[in-house]
Amino acid sequence: MNKNLIDQITESNKRFHKKRAEMPFEEKVKIIVELQKINEEMRKGNQRQEKNNIRRVWQLQN
Repeated sequence: MNKNLIDQITESNKRFHKKRAEMPFEEKVKIIVELQKINEEMRKGNQRQEKNNIRRVWQLQN
């Protein structure tokens, strides 16, 4: 792979993680809740259900 391309990808990755680290805590929690909702929907469509594996989406209060 081209070294220049690898350097660009590395720098882009660093900027991405720095931006995420500076994000307010509340925004991070909102992202987690959205990911939980997506996961819940995907698990509903899965025909192979896992027994005794209870997962919930966090309910946030404003």
